[in-house]
Amino acid sequence: MSLPRKSMALTAGVVAAATLVVAGYGVSGAAASQPDAAEGANTSVPVLPARFAQQKVQWTACGADVTPHAVPGAECGWVKVPVDYAAPNGETVKLRVSRVPAKDHSRRLGSLLFNPGGPGAGGASDVADGNWQAGRQARARYDLVGFDPRGIAGSGQIKCPHGVAQEPENPPRTEAAAKRTFADATRRAQACQKASGAVLAHMDSRSVARDLDVLRTVLGDAKLNYTGVSYGTFIGQEYMKLFPDKVGRMVLDGVVNPAADLQQVARRDVKTSDDAMRRYARDLVVRGDDRLGTTAGTILRRLTEFARKLEREPLHGANGAKFTDATLSTYLGTAVTDEQSWKPLTKALAAALDGDVTAFEHFEAGAAGETGGEKPTPQEEQAEKNVSLSLPAVLCLDSPSAPKSPKEMLDTADAFAKQSPLFGRYYAWQMIDCATWPIGPTGGGKPIKASGAAPVLLVSYTDDTETPLENAKAVHRQLDNSSLLVRRGQGHGAYASENPSTCTDRAVDRYLVEGKLPDKAARCPR
Repeated sequence: MSLPRKSMALTAGVVAAATLVVAGYGVSGAAASQPDAAEGANTSVPVLPARFAQQKVQWTACGADVTPHAVPGAECGWVKVPVDYAAPNGETVKLRVSRVPAKDHSRRLGSLLFNPGGPGAGGASDVADGNWQAGRQARARYDLVGFDPRGIAGSGQIKCPHGVAQEPENPPRTEAAAKRTFADATRRAQACQKASGAVLAHMDSRSVARDLDVLRTVLGDAKLNYTGVSYGTFIGQEYMKLFPDKVGRMVLDGVVNPAADLQQVARRDVKTSDDAMRRYARDLVVRGDDRLGTTAGTILRRLTEFARKLEREPLHGANGAKFTDATLSTYLGTAVTDEQSWKPLTKALAAALDGDVTAFEHFEAGAAGETGGEKPTPQEEQAEKNVSLSLPAVLCLDSPSAPKSPKEMLDTADAFAKQSPLFGRYYAWQMIDCATWPIGPTGGGKPIKASGAAPVLLVSYTDDTETPLENAKAVHRQLDNSSLLVRRGQGHGAYASENPSTCTDRAVDRYLVEGKLPDKAARCPR
């Protein structure tokens, strides 16, 4: 899981385990499963009012609010859940859900719920429009069910009239500048709180995990069968902790490590970007491209010196905008983790080193042309906006350890910059939204054991810049019962992906359909 690069394409957010100090709730007229006792959770578990479990979804054709391009058979509906599980007779929120019935209905195994991560991404449209379809065998045997988590997309969107805090274009170097940045971020966050109402304080992933159990019951499944990608893997782990005896077949793909707090993950993201820079520099040398230097070390030193010069003497683009060290970090942070962007990046950097930064003004469009990208639809643009608003609402409740004062942020940024002159300060200031969020985190970063849960399948690419393989290995060690399937190559979300792997899809489908896990540490080729 990576910190969100909010000025560019959004990535998944950083996460730590949310341990909400309220009683858990079951939804089937009996006490809910017990959380891990080692975490000291309250084991007195009241029952959720039966009306939530007794709901009947009114399935209808999916409208344009979900997707204008629904696949044949797609249906949409609503499921009601409490805003606050500690006060279940209070306000409620309606969750938007979608369903594509199993193709082999006579051998249907139940529902397979899907969450695409974010945090802040909705899953109802992904299932309804076929953007996510599971593997061929699983698609035949399960009803695929997508849902928009509380406060997200179709499920009662939170509102931020002035937008959420963004990392500043030029990270402050003085306490006075940091105070101004904090004041603006605080004003934005307080406006979010005022406009969004009660749900903003209950966007945490533990509440979403409880919502999953309501969905499971309403759909008529004795166990939760679930596939979560990226941040969706954290939601799945929270469910395993709360309801271990309700875990069915669960696939966690692109794994988040709940034991890592905000600053730990930020530092890891810095290292990930530095490692990608080294791969980029080595690739230039191997290909004989000496525009930036003749050795990898020379290239990295030259770019680092360039960044320091930009801090003192920014350049200006054709439109007059300043091109600072932070601007350089922004472009590098996106491009070096995507090998298809390396060619246009080299061209832009070579020009910039000679004092011409205008190539960067067209860099994103040029990169899209190189990779065959398409302009996003209005619906996709709205979905990205929803994620940008929802991300801190979830992340800042789930994740502790953000700097809490202007001076602490400055000190943190200085420490990060020592670790990485190219990326450190840039990543540190990405924590500004959680540093000023009006609602404090509900727990700390702790591993999840999920004692008593059925075995789950973890899936990861070898080279995942958003949720590195080391995350999946750590969670594999932490969980009491799991297998790890590793797919060689670069990507994020290895199962049923846009770049399909027969080996990966067959192994995951076999687990989902037959319950047979691969070896404890299985691998699929590139």
